[in-house]
Amino acid sequence: MSNYPLKIDPTFDIDLGLVVAEIAKAFSDFLPHTEVLPGNCFQISRELSYIFLNLGIRHTITIGDVELSDGLYLGLSVEKLVKDVTDGDKLDSVDNLPASKHAHAWITLENGVVIDATILASLHRKRSTPNNALSFENAVYYTGKSDTPVIRHMPVMTGFVYQQKVLAAFGDRDLHNFSQWYEDYALIMSRLDLMRLVPGRSSR
Repeated sequence: MSNYPLKIDPTFDIDLGLVVAEIAKAFSDFLPHTEVLPGNCFQISRELSYIFLNLGIRHTITIGDVELSDGLYLGLSVEKLVKDVTDGDKLDSVDNLPASKHAHAWITLENGVVIDATILASLHRKRSTPNNALSFENAVYYTGKSDTPVIRHMPVMTGFVYQQKVLAAFGDRDLHNFSQWYEDYALIMSRLDLMRLVPGRSSR
């Protein structure tokens, strides 16, 4: 189970303006609007990861919870997370869909900056009037973004263990996509590492 050992370096410079613009452009190509983002943090994290791989930005997938100005987003506990991973993918007996999970997913960049493309859309849908969707740019949360109810992201684990143990059980509709992601992530991240060893060439 791939869990790339990304070393966080807060001094590493990443152009967040470029990051947000690239995310918004990519999302606008295959999503109708930001109202489809809430509830899909794991799938959207996969899409974000591919965007960063294409940009040559090293990153890791992070699982945890979010502290908001009025409390926790999900109320995640280590016990709940362990239970999810231990139980694996349990199908709901009513609609044959994976049982609701207790964790939230986002991307952490090499410099420690959090990129979360679902939290703001989710909060906006709960607190705003219908037919007033956020723009793709405004839906992207990043560490230090002002005027949001997000106080901090609270990481519990990184890597693909949760996806592999809980979300991608045999027969799950996301199995193929997640499996391909693991392979692509490991390959391209290794290439980015190698590029840094070549004089005159480096990833971001």
